[in-house]
Amino acid sequence: MLALFDGDHENRRKVEFVLVGGYTLPFLINEAEREDGSAENWNFKGLYQMGSGYYPVFGFFSTRTRQGWVELNG
Repeated sequence: MLALFDGDHENRRKVEFVLVGGYTLPFLINEAEREDGSAENWNFKGLYQMGSGYYPVFGFFSTRTRQGWVELNG
């Protein structure tokens, strides 16, 4: 969640996710919400960089299992 509050518009903290196959992809998180009352499951929206452009991403992350899923758009 620190990525939401750290930095400014031009110097934002990126969060790296490790994808299937060991690939890493840095995301800029714009929004996070609790999925349920456990405070362990989170839905998020943000952007990922591919080349010189930024594209929408949304997904789910469990802080208990440190796993989730992402859907890349663009």
